[in-house]
Amino acid sequence: MKIGILTLPIAENYGGILQAVALYRFLSSQGHDVVLIYKQKKQVFWKRLIIALIVKIPFQDFRGLKSNYKNNKERLKRKAFHRGFIEKEISEMSKDLHTRQDLEEFAREQKLDVVIVGSDQVWRKKYIDEKYYKNYFLDFVDGSRTKKIAYAASFGKDHWEGENDHAEIAKLLQDFTAVSMREASGVLTCKEAFGYEKAVHVLDPTMLMSKDFYQEEIIKKHNVTGVGKGGLLTYVLDEAEEKKEIIEFTKNIYKFENVLHLKGFDTLHVTYSAPQWLAAFAGADFVVTDSFHGMVFSIIFEKEFVVIGNESRGLDRFISLLDALGLKERLVFNVKNFEGGELGKINYNKVNEILGMQKKKSLEFLMRALNNGRR
Repeated sequence: MKIGILTLPIAENYGGILQAVALYRFLSSQGHDVVLIYKQKKQVFWKRLIIALIVKIPFQDFRGLKSNYKNNKERLKRKAFHRGFIEKEISEMSKDLHTRQDLEEFAREQKLDVVIVGSDQVWRKKYIDEKYYKNYFLDFVDGSRTKKIAYAASFGKDHWEGENDHAEIAKLLQDFTAVSMREASGVLTCKEAFGYEKAVHVLDPTMLMSKDFYQEEIIKKHNVTGVGKGGLLTYVLDEAEEKKEIIEFTKNIYKFENVLHLKGFDTLHVTYSAPQWLAAFAGADFVVTDSFHGMVFSIIFEKEFVVIGNESRGLDRFISLLDALGLKERLVFNVKNFEGGELGKINYNKVNEILGMQKKKSLEFLMRALNNGRR
């Protein structure tokens, strides 16, 4: 089948990149012809022009525009840095598409049999809040010709953040062949907010692939060296004093001398490639992170870890996975959660047994949706 994947724009977010690579590579391994639909927000020309002029005015920073402009320039550099890896692992990708018309034309030209939306927070209004956000509910797909599937979609929160659009989204969901959510709460939100009762809970695409896939097909293939030498690994997206305290506590109680900060609390500000990022997790002895995919790859590589609750980015996605795997005690918020001292070792035999069952269920959902849908 010809399958299009629509996800959030993949640029510099390691989890976003790797979940797209995992789903693309899995579907390709099943013999399908797969293309990544690369949707970007529509940028208004006059706004870009005004910002470009303002940043040239000396000694002025209107509403932080200069600092935002500088941050955006840095993001563009990181995006260019990661593009090579993305293009190697995802060989078929559309040009940048912005509007519903762009997406309709692309789907028609490609004669897509299936469009899959997911994974990641593709249904979090805060992240898709623009004129064309209903594209992520596949409003551009002709459901009479093309199957619509949501795989491990996420609202990010335990509710839909939008207002006054429930009826329209409910109608769009009814046209899906199958819907699956990355969090258990997402299944409930589908039912309560949109009256859609057939959604199921599945694993993030990264967890459909084995540890060997990441070690052999990503780390080894890209000749990664010099990263992942054991000790404590930290990956912190949002710096805060209590997170620094957790890192210091972990370092001291486990007596780690070697500490690698992939992000956060690091004066070097090194940008790692996705293979280097994976190698750091693969080689670590213990991980402290506030990232969902940092937690995911700690589990995939069978590491001792703690994940710091990150409510601003969506707490339920942490709880949902940890609860399913019997690892809820690994979620911490401050050093008080360590009052008993060292955490016990994770029983990965038990975790992998549960994970195996969850993976089987997730794959069965995906294959059934592709092969036995109503289209």
